[in-house]
Amino acid sequence: MMETLTRERDFARVFEEGKRVGGGPLRLFFYRREAGPIRVCFVGRSKKAVRRNRIRRRLREAFRVHYYPIWKDRPFDFVFVGDESIASVEFPLLVRWMGELLGRVEQDG
Repeated sequence: MMETLTRERDFARVFEEGKRVGGGPLRLFFYRREAGPIRVCFVGRSKKAVRRNRIRRRLREAFRVHYYPIWKDRPFDFVFVGDESIASVEFPLLVRWMGELLGRVEQDG
């Protein structure tokens, strides 16, 4: 099962010491740790809770189905941030955007 990033100090480390890739509707902040399994957090940027939760569900599902099996044993902390438009974008397009961001992490990371 996917481990969730929950501690405030871990979030601070990702945002202060980590790197950022992407722009537009989907961004990924990441930090490479020394060891351990991947930890992931999904954030939806919207004023309305229903849309915010939909964004988070879609991001979580795209990562779980398509990318978690590949990344599960790598020592990274990921924070995916999706804008409001993620709630209505076609799912295959969302998966492709996520794949592009993760490809850039492999190059930078």
